Amino acid sequence: MLVLVSQGPPARRIIGLALCVAVITLYVLATTMVPPRWAHRWAVGAMAVLAYCPLPFLGAWWTTVVPFLASMALGLLRRPYSFVVFAVVVVAEFPVALLLGDAPPAALYTALLVVVVALPLYGLTRFAETARTLYETRAELVAAEVDGQRARIAGELQALLGERLGDIGTRGARALAQVDGDPERLREELSGMLTLARAVQREMREFAHREQMSESGTDDYPK
Repeated sequence: MLVLVSQGPPARRIIGLALCVAVITLYVLATTMVPPRWAHRWAVGAMAVLAYCPLPFLGAWWTTVVPFLASMALGLLRRPYSFVVFAVVVVAEFPVALLLGDAPPAALYTALLVVVVALPLYGLTRFAETARTLYETRAELVAAEVDGQRARIAGELQALLGERLGDIGTRGARALAQVDGDPERLREELSGMLTLARAVQREMREFAHREQMSESGTDDYPK
């Protein structure tokens, strides 16, 4: 299509190139974005205007954009309207080609060419849409997995700290009870609290290291 745009007078080439850019941009935006359902009909209508209105000025070669219209109608409109519009576009290509000066065999070939080009184009568009959907689903699954890991880490931290802080609280109560009692017993309780606090610090470091190794994919620690 761009090769044909490069032929003819300068004004025709400039207008043809601008319209080619408009056709491709409209097709990409309409088939890759997720507009409201009502906007699909407007997109197909705009593509029909771009496909048929320039024909008297640009000539028969401009019919090469009709497959974009057929593919867009097949992909954006609801069933069964999409099939009806697709068939109308294909059938209408025959009289349009005749009006542009083609012989009946050439006009029939042009109509069949619309089908041959539009169907693979529609298939590629659906494939791209499916790939985008799969990528978005994968991103959602990864986010859900991260949220699950965070919840698990929070639960393990709560259990670990709760148990250890409970032990420290118990030993602190014992130490307070021994303030006016045996100094050796008090020293033992305070030494046990210090040892328990150091154990909690060590366990927290090991826990953080294990989670970092798990996130990097080299977790050698049992879960």
